[in-house]
Amino acid sequence: MKKKIIIVGGFHEVIELCEMCSYEIAGIIDNKLEGRYMGYNILGKDEDASAIKKEYKNIPIIVTPDSPQIRVKIVNFYLRLGYEFANIISPQAVISKSANLGKGIIVQSGVNISSGVVIDNFVRLNTKCNIMHDSVIGDYCTIAPNAVILGRVNVMKSCYIGANATVLPGLSIGEMSIIGAGSVVTKNVEKNSVIAGVPGKKIKENKNQI
Repeated sequence: MKKKIIIVGGFHEVIELCEMCSYEIAGIIDNKLEGRYMGYNILGKDEDASAIKKEYKNIPIIVTPDSPQIRVKIVNFYLRLGYEFANIISPQAVISKSANLGKGIIVQSGVNISSGVVIDNFVRLNTKCNIMHDSVIGDYCTIAPNAVILGRVNVMKSCYIGANATVLPGLSIGEMSIIGAGSVVTKNVEKNSVIAGVPGKKIKENKNQI
């Protein structure tokens, strides 16, 4: 029997991933969509979440937005309502048996999670990103397509690592930092930093705080 799930945020990429993972999608909660989307019922908006939980009881949810800051707010809202959270992990991802995975994570196709890696709660790993040995990806982080996190890196909570970025071994990325697409990080990054370039340099503060 297929496991059931409710998707929060009608993001078609995650809908297709749930289908690939053989979940039965009970419906979608979305603040903009109405009726049906991609063949699934729109159950309501965030404001309807309490009533939806009563009707659908113990069906877990997955929170889809790409932005760590938005994901934090949505997850906290649904945690207060007592929802449970599923993991959506592509069968085309490669995950070491010694990796440690949190709850509410999304792992898309082509992702590699190497030995001793820790993926904390509500992390999103996009297509073909590569998390190398003994690295830690903190709560709510997003790792964009083709980004490479080399060995023993500590990416603290709510960071965004852009597409094709590379973080060299043993470094620390401070919480709520943004690493621009294609950047190469060669030294530790302070929290709330926006990094760009090769080698990566701080260009401004991330003022979009949680």
